Amino acid sequence: MGQKKGYKQTPEHIQRRIRRGPDHHAWKGDKAKTRSGRSRAERQYVQAQPCEHCGASNKRIDRHHKDGNTLNNDPSNIMFLCRRCHMIEDGRMEKLIELAKQNQPNAVAARWN
Repeated sequence: MGQKKGYKQTPEHIQRRIRRGPDHHAWKGDKAKTRSGRSRAERQYVQAQPCEHCGASNKRIDRHHKDGNTLNNDPSNIMFLCRRCHMIEDGRMEKLIELAKQNQPNAVAARWN
């Protein structure tokens, strides 16, 4: 939200106009979809830290919900993981490897342990 053209607003006035969370007219709370919870976590935790498993900081860092509930964005429920570690943590890496073994037995992904 920027300033209206020709109308000077103080930063305090702008802050009072901003409606987020339960104050927003379209807030759905716990009825929100899974993707909405992930988007909220990305906005809430903008400054991603290095991966908590492997320490990588030059890769894309995901926000992992420890309890699996994407609507629970409490700091104690969020882990910062690189994409690979996130897939391992969620159990998606094993599925990817099995799929690779079925489709292309000689592929690089099929040889991962």
